[in-house]
Amino acid sequence: MSNRRPLLENLGALASGRPAAMRPMDSATAVVLSKILTGIEPWSRLGSSNVALAQGLMAGREQGARSWCLTVDGEPSGAMVVRDNWLRGPYLAHLSVVPAQQRQGLGRLAIKWWEDEARRAGGKNLWLCVSSFNATAQQLYLAAGFKQVGVVDDLLVDGLDEILMRKRLSPAPD
Repeated sequence: MSNRRPLLENLGALASGRPAAMRPMDSATAVVLSKILTGIEPWSRLGSSNVALAQGLMAGREQGARSWCLTVDGEPSGAMVVRDNWLRGPYLAHLSVVPAQQRQGLGRLAIKWWEDEARRAGGKNLWLCVSSFNATAQQLYLAAGFKQVGVVDDLLVDGLDEILMRKRLSPAPD
């Protein structure tokens, strides 16, 4: 049996019953998603450009980072970028869902997949930063068990704070 991961990871079903999955990010999809995401919060308020965001979505090409396209019914519906091995666990560098799929459970499914994967790998923590003005994302992360551990002022944009959040992981069950 091969140890290679499948190209398509099934995330489960959304509240509507529609299937959600994820696959490795490719550059064409990163460009399409970046054009959508730069028009919505938090990226519009942070002043993200299409080019910079597309490059960020392709961060999986950097050492220690992986990036995925989240899909609903096979259609690109969001993105996730994770940097492994950051303070005894992975760091969520990016999680987004396109407006048409928001509030359907896709972000929750992606976080659960990330947590399960980190736990299987022996991670002790999950880490992320969320913009202080992004109340919707904060609610998602709090509901997933994250706790605020600090505030970093002027991190991405002068005058805006980022909230550092952590979730401690228990060992994977046998």
